[in-house]
Amino acid sequence: MFLANLTGAELPVDHEGVAKPFNVVTISSSLRDRITKIAVEEGDRITQGQVLVSLESEKEKLSADRLVQMVAKAQFDFNASKRLFEQNVSSKDDMLLKEVDLKRLQAELNIAKSEVAQRELLAPLTGVVVHRYHEPGEAVNEAEPVLQVMDSDRLLLLFYLEAPLLSAVKLGDSVNVTFPEITPEVQRTSKINFIDPEVDARSGMFRVRLLMDNGDHAVRPGMKVRGAFAKVR
Repeated sequence: MFLANLTGAELPVDHEGVAKPFNVVTISSSLRDRITKIAVEEGDRITQGQVLVSLESEKEKLSADRLVQMVAKAQFDFNASKRLFEQNVSSKDDMLLKEVDLKRLQAELNIAKSEVAQRELLAPLTGVVVHRYHEPGEAVNEAEPVLQVMDSDRLLLLFYLEAPLLSAVKLGDSVNVTFPEITPEVQRTSKINFIDPEVDARSGMFRVRLLMDNGDHAVRPGMKVRGAFAKVR
């Protein structure tokens, strides 16, 4: 295994690291209410924007429906007053009052729709459900975890390297990596997307993070990984 751009470097040496998920998000409710539906189980694949959890929302939906009717009536009244004003039958003030009333109700409707939307928890990413903390019918408090979801379509490979290697690694370099815990052994190419500029004073090591595509989900987060990083002469 070789690191790209090995000018002035000796043969690469294997270093062991660990695979981490690209992103892990704990989904919490911003409200204190009762769960009416959880649409996913642990292990289910999810798509960003998908409705995962629904909270009690009957009252809020009825309020929004009522405002829809009120906005429709206000729109009709405004259109009528505008026609009368254009025909010099009624005053401009009457038309403006109707317009103000219409805009007020439209704003109230938007607020009501927002309150309904708050009662649906959406998937913040495309990935998989890894933990489900509640069941339908249970009450949930504000900021209390409901689901944990993970994006493992990409993996972050974390390594700790010796300080002399700082001059041998560069952002964007390709690194061949293997996963010894998988049989037959999986070999992939990943790219360096982060190099810690600080060396730990006690260990004399610094962090390097690689980004690897894992669309086939052959590699699981938490697995050990080996990568070849060159020694500087």
